[in-house]
Amino acid sequence: MAKQLIFKTKYTEHLKEAVSSGKSLEFYKSKEFVYDKKQVLIMPNIEAFPNLTSSLDIKDDFKTAVQIYEAFKGLEPIQASDERFWTYLAHVDLFLYMIERWPEVYVGKSSNPSKYLLDHWFISSSAQSSLLRHAISGLWWSVYLSVDEAKGENKYGLTKILFRQLDFPTRTLGTYKLGRHKEAVLGILEFIQENEDLFKTKFEDKTRFVTKHLNVVGGVKPIAYYDRQFFKSELEKVSGNISAI
Repeated sequence: MAKQLIFKTKYTEHLKEAVSSGKSLEFYKSKEFVYDKKQVLIMPNIEAFPNLTSSLDIKDDFKTAVQIYEAFKGLEPIQASDERFWTYLAHVDLFLYMIERWPEVYVGKSSNPSKYLLDHWFISSSAQSSLLRHAISGLWWSVYLSVDEAKGENKYGLTKILFRQLDFPTRTLGTYKLGRHKEAVLGILEFIQENEDLFKTKFEDKTRFVTKHLNVVGGVKPIAYYDRQFFKSELEKVSGNISAI
């Protein structure tokens, strides 16, 4: 089986600059992105999945996220933080998915095509918030942070809660440092799962309160050292406040 390719660092920057200047916008209006095939490197320990697009669903981010994670579950976090990898996937292996899921430039409806492409096709930095907001890496990271292997066939049960509302993994969790800690994410999601009645209404407002509250807690406690039970117990203390929202 072929090994996964990634763009070279300078070429990744070149692509980004070409979009910023508007020079390459036309390349995003076809069904195949034209790139310099000499500007790639091989990831020797990661298998490629060139036909992955066929198993993705532009109308179901949860299903798509699981498929991407399953394909690349062998990634180490350091590899999954490499913008060259995700930029390559967005422009090559998953380009057809990208123009269908994020079609504004492809169909000529974007009022600011450069910004639109930079927001979806590229990662602005290696910060967790940027990784969670990217159109593909955000899906992988959302599953990585929420999958619970101990639950066997239901290991993606908490992941499904995370994808209940589009901004939950990206702008709600991704805005705060909580988004870097798997146990914190699992604790939040288990709390929601075990208190469904609390979250039947105003889901977005309540999850924003939850993450903001725990971020404040994290300002005075070393949250990286706590397990999910700690975060659940902290949320139990403010369940009345959540209910009142």
